[in-house]
Amino acid sequence: MGTHSALDRELQHELMDLPILHQRKILDIVRLMKKGGGAMQKRHDILELKGCGKEIWKGVDAQRYVNKLREEWG
Repeated sequence: MGTHSALDRELQHELMDLPILHQRKILDIVRLMKKGGGAMQKRHDILELKGCGKEIWKGVDAQRYVNKLREEWG
């Protein structure tokens, strides 16, 4: 149960850093997923999310990030 709340907080933090337009796009997609994507609703393509959140990673060295994750796993 603790893992879920930590994940919830992490996701919420990351989503709050996104521009409001991207937050709304993600919310629309999640709502469609919950409803089962009814026939009258616009179907979304995963590619609509391209670029969402890229500003979060600005200045982050990818190799250092991966190395840090590997250290945490081991």
